[in-house]
Amino acid sequence: MTTRVAEADDDTVQIPAVGQPPGSWPGWLFGAVTVVPAMLAAAWLLPALPLLLAGRLSARPMVFMFAPLAAGLCYFALRQLPASWPASRINRADRSADSTNDQVARRPVPWWAVAATVAVAVAFTAWQLAERTEQIIFLRDPATYLQVGYWIAHHGYLPIPDSAAAFGGPRPSLGFASLNYYPRGSSIVPQFMTGTPLVLAAAFWLGGVNAALAATPLIGGCAVLSFGGLAGRLAGPRWAPAAAAVLALSLPEQYTSRGSFSEPLAQVLLFGGLCLLVDALAVKPGDWAGQDKVLAGLAGIALGLTVLVRIDALSDILPAVPFLGVLLAARRRRAVPFGAGLVIGVGYGLADGYLKSRPYLDLEAPSLRPLALIVAVTVLATLAGVAVTLSPRARKTTQRLTRTRTVRWLPAAAAIVIVGVFAGFAVRPLVQTVAGETDPTSIAYVAELQKLAGLAVNGRRQYYEDSLYWVIWYIGVPAVLLGAFGLAVLAKRGTQALTRWRDPDSAVRVWALPFLIAVWVIVTVLWRPAVAPDQPWASRRLVPFVLPGLILAAVWAATWLKDQAAQLGRAKITSAIVAACCVASLLIPTALTTLDLGVTKKDGLTAHGMAFRPIGAGEITAVSGLCRAIGPDASVVILDSLTADRFAQVIRGMCDTPTAVLGQVTSATVASAVSGIESVGRRPVLLAQNQPELTAYGGTPAEVVNLLTTQEAHNLTAPPTRTWFIHYTVWLSVPTTASSGAA
Repeated sequence: MTTRVAEADDDTVQIPAVGQPPGSWPGWLFGAVTVVPAMLAAAWLLPALPLLLAGRLSARPMVFMFAPLAAGLCYFALRQLPASWPASRINRADRSADSTNDQVARRPVPWWAVAATVAVAVAFTAWQLAERTEQIIFLRDPATYLQVGYWIAHHGYLPIPDSAAAFGGPRPSLGFASLNYYPRGSSIVPQFMTGTPLVLAAAFWLGGVNAALAATPLIGGCAVLSFGGLAGRLAGPRWAPAAAAVLALSLPEQYTSRGSFSEPLAQVLLFGGLCLLVDALAVKPGDWAGQDKVLAGLAGIALGLTVLVRIDALSDILPAVPFLGVLLAARRRRAVPFGAGLVIGVGYGLADGYLKSRPYLDLEAPSLRPLALIVAVTVLATLAGVAVTLSPRARKTTQRLTRTRTVRWLPAAAAIVIVGVFAGFAVRPLVQTVAGETDPTSIAYVAELQKLAGLAVNGRRQYYEDSLYWVIWYIGVPAVLLGAFGLAVLAKRGTQALTRWRDPDSAVRVWALPFLIAVWVIVTVLWRPAVAPDQPWASRRLVPFVLPGLILAAVWAATWLKDQAAQLGRAKITSAIVAACCVASLLIPTALTTLDLGVTKKDGLTAHGMAFRPIGAGEITAVSGLCRAIGPDASVVILDSLTADRFAQVIRGMCDTPTAVLGQVTSATVASAVSGIESVGRRPVLLAQNQPELTAYGGTPAEVVNLLTTQEAHNLTAPPTRTWFIHYTVWLSVPTTASSGAA
């Protein structure tokens, strides 16, 4: 066999002739390591949810089901991968080539790009493991995910029983719910989807609490690796290490990878699914007929399973519907398996939400109803569009329309719209005087944050209008400008390919869904983040695809600028300088916020940012001491709501002790609760935040928790560079008899 040689950028690329095995080992390895995390996550979640629904989740059956399923998914995903991918840019060599020739010049994957991308992910993982949080006491969502993971690891079912029998039966004064845990019949239903707790359960089986706290940093490292794979597929493998490094350095990525957040797992599935889809569009039929359809089906499953992790993913992956419609209209063989996989994955998420997280969905109904309407309209419009393309007359009419002057203006108009969107978000704080949020609870919460931050209280402001500036805080102005430019150029080229119905080398096609998701998520999230606006908490909304989408587009824009410099300067050094400047403009502003770099006469260069400030140190020891103090055969009654919110599920789960909350605290209600506990042969234990709350009910109060630790900052008008202190105190008393409680 012989090969032909073509020029691509400044390298000479050998393209295999027909009949030769495609690709090289570095390219195959790059493609493999960046999709394996998503396949492992899918292999775990696919059997885990049915077992949880059946109330039979345990380690042994999960291992027996996970091992062969993981091996099978990885085998089918990796049996044939493209060793190179089309780049969405037009070179002079491409212009002179035959537009019908699918064997366009593609740059091979160098070993150093694979090694550097893996090294970035490994370094990120080690960094986050060293600085991981210990958030097991409830403060915000991470503790909820962790406690639910602990419960299902040790019990194998949801919802959580309230154990009213341990208190002598139901009593009007006793409740069992706390913040993020809702009463439903005789059970307690935790908030949020169960995808992340199902993965954390595996860590609890392997190594207990410490392993579970280390799980999310490992997942975050996999997300960075998969993101590098996606960037390498879309902008070129040589840019993968830089893209992965920018994401890894961003503070929101580090913040969510250190605690038990759901965003890193959603990223693994989202990035991995997009990587598989790009592979499906780029792979050529070889020894394994139908591999492109297999990859498309696996891509759909991975993308759909993000809904099992985050209900917001219903919105994030919505652009997959019109993308699927275009594939169907173009009669692409990947369309049906991709759609089938997407339905399976989304079905898992909807089943989990309806059967195991229904109170949470009811709480989010004001946001979910408009989303459901948008989804329905999108699906119906897509079906209508596909139906129209079935008619030969309609296809001819469409072809005539694409030749009109109005349609020829669409690509430029698409680019202008993208630029206008970013300009609108930039000037939004200047023109928006009243936020759209009217929820009294949200307004009260923001007012409290304003007091904590030392700001003048303005109950009408929600800070959503600053959302683009949140992005600028974390990745810098150059990244936003490059990202906006890249999205605008991609919008123009994508619209051109769609109106002309021509994309012979698949260069635009592989960008289609990542581009649509990036634009949709950026617009919807920045318009209404729907999160408490204190930083870094609000930055978690930027993690799934706002920051990654902008970084992807910025990296692609950097490749475009490098190519332009090479064509103008006619020298490698010119393009190398442009590439280095672009990478530096992405990395330096990101590092400045995360590290909070400074220079002092005494210490020289210093780094005091949140990158080196762990959260929640000492919580494991504090909870262990609390469980020992409570002891066996106890039933715990908590007398104040703050202690109940922080510790009720911790005691119920990790201390394995029935726990209730006393709604109205009086001598009569305390005596009734104590007598009910003693009537079933258990030992009553009272808990409260302060000693005076216990002195009237007998026993000798003892302080069992006194922990001064750190929490995330609550900044409203600037990025966080420091953590804040938080003080946990719990007092315990053991009334000897019901009569002493009444006294």
